[in-house]
This record gives sequence, C-alpha cells and structure tokens, in this order.
Amino acid sequence: MFEDLTPRLWDITGDGLPEVVVIETDMALGGSLAVYDQSGKIAETPHIGRPNRWLAPVGAADFDGDGRIEVAFVDRPHLAKTLRIFEWDGEKLVLDAELDGLTNHRIGEDFISSGVRECGGGPEMVTADADWLDVMVTSFQGGWATRSVGAFSQDRLAAVLRCEG
Repeated sequence: MFEDLTPRLWDITGDGLPEVVVIETDMALGGSLAVYDQSGKIAETPHIGRPNRWLAPVGAADFDGDGRIEVAFVDRPHLAKTLRIFEWDGEKLVLDAELDGLTNHRIGEDFISSGVRECGGGPEMVTADADWLDVMVTSFQGGWATRSVGAFSQDRLAAVLRCEG
C-alpha cells in the first residue's frame, strides 16, 4: 500500500535520471521508503517496525561528497523524530547515519516542512528541531553536523531553503 502526499522524482542511483520515490506501508510493519525505476522496485529501506507509524521524506543528494547519493527522511516525525540517511551503494540503500531531535511534519498538516538546499558549499538538509523552535540545517563536514539557523516559522524555513539565511 502506498501513502504520502505525492511520489517524488529524485535521482537515487546517480545516473542523472530520476527514480520514483514513494512511501510504502505494510499493515504489520509500518512504512518504508521505496525506489522504483522503469523496471520496477529497485530498493527500499527497512520498515519502521510498527503499524500506524510513518516517515516523512526530506530529499536526496550526494550530501557527503563521496560520489554516491544519499536519501533522507524523518522516521516517525511525531514520535521518534530521527533523521535517517541511507546511501545508494549501487545495489541497495544502506543506513549511513541517524540523527535524533529533528522533525519535518506536524499532525494535521498536509505538507512536509523540509527540503534540500545548495548554497555553494554542498547540499544540505533543512528541517525543524524536535520542538519546532528552530530551523535546522544538517550537512556533512567530515561527519554529520546539525546547526540552528534561527527561530522556526514557515517563512523562515522557506528563506533558508532559498539560501537566505
């Protein structure tokens, strides 16, 4: 079963062509992020382990500069509030990092409050902190690092995604 607001067209394999990225749900195991190309499903992350729990995509890019694409989502944005980063290894998605205290969705909203920006220093993920107090930017600088770039509001989030802060 599929869920979420819309499929995403992201280049996960690094071939310059977009794959279709969706959230799939197993009624017993919860959500997972799945990747499809013209041949069918080519990869998926592990299910989050429980029904009635979901994940909220952030984006995909070569965040760590190693030539392979990473895809990121927030696992259970209302409960666990964990940013999970998976890397495409040429055959599957492999967990690369887990960062606690980040979220991108509030109950009742019909949109995701996150994205990827490129402001000249490599791609960065933009989310909120777990309490919705700050806009957070996560990047790779020899290791994964997250920093606040100001108080959270939808306008501030949009400005940060446009590289205006």
